[in-house]
Amino acid sequence: MKRGALAVVLMLVLSIFMTGCFGTKTPEDVVGELGSNLDKITGYKTNAVLTLQTGSTPQEYDVQVWYAKPTSYRVALTSKQRNITQIILRNDEGVFVLTPHLNKSFRFQSGWPENNGPLYLYETLVRSIIDDTERQLKMENKQYVFEVKANYSGNRSLTKQKIWMTEDFKPTQAEIMDNNMQTMVEIKFNEFVFNPDFEKDAFDKDRNMTSAMLVVPTMAGGSQPAKQPNSQFGVIEPTYVPDGVQLGNIEPVNRDGNKVVVLEYKGSYNYNLIESRPTATTVSYEQGMPIDLGFTIGVITETDEMKRMLTWELDGVEFTLTGDLPEEEMVKIANSTYGLGGK
Repeated sequence: MKRGALAVVLMLVLSIFMTGCFGTKTPEDVVGELGSNLDKITGYKTNAVLTLQTGSTPQEYDVQVWYAKPTSYRVALTSKQRNITQIILRNDEGVFVLTPHLNKSFRFQSGWPENNGPLYLYETLVRSIIDDTERQLKMENKQYVFEVKANYSGNRSLTKQKIWMTEDFKPTQAEIMDNNMQTMVEIKFNEFVFNPDFEKDAFDKDRNMTSAMLVVPTMAGGSQPAKQPNSQFGVIEPTYVPDGVQLGNIEPVNRDGNKVVVLEYKGSYNYNLIESRPTATTVSYEQGMPIDLGFTIGVITETDEMKRMLTWELDGVEFTLTGDLPEEEMVKIANSTYGLGGK
């Protein structure tokens, strides 16, 4: 009888504790309402600050997201270190990565962001909560705090997420931790609005290319029009090379009057890194998806079952990495080109 009475008391204490945390709701009720809210909204606008600790130095972005159901997206990422804005745009024509200061765009057919949505998208946060049956939930300062698994293909070392939301399910903050529970990615939402109104051409490619910032700062603090670089540049060798891989030939090639350099790597992985200053303003791919490299937005494409291609732009140089590398290794190589001068 004593054991039975103790069990009843423990159940009553737990019930009182849960009521104090969530009112009359259970954690399952909260998650159910969160999913219903995602289904009901027609879109959202948000402003946030994203901080990445995954490289040698922290990278900070101002992030602005517009979303209108069912599939219209506009994500503007402004690097505080480089003072450069790039835009990920999805509309009825496809998915684009726009780099307005170079008048450059990548266009491709893609399932983004359904296939691998980034942290700054509301639906990515919500689905990570709903899909994790081992999620943890508590209340802090009248906010829901969820702890769930992280699943980001570009960095397998990121394993846990912590997400803060108001009682009407607006996110205020999120963190991604590694195996040692060190925060590697953090986003703080300064503003979040459900069901906003959008102008008719809010997701139009040409409107976004021309309305984005088209000037770059000078050292004196003024501004000047962005200039298209010429085709000449020095060879840039990534500082990261996977174990068991060595750099072989560095071959200069002339394509349509433009200098192209091909760096060949062989060993446990076999891949090429192509560097160029292309003159074409729009590059199209049949498939692919945007990928956040920390210092810029890249495009990753599966070329066949064993090979991938990753393309990114840095200071006017376009890099194309292709070979039998895992995605995580490709991201590490790309990250190691940031801050390098040509030889």
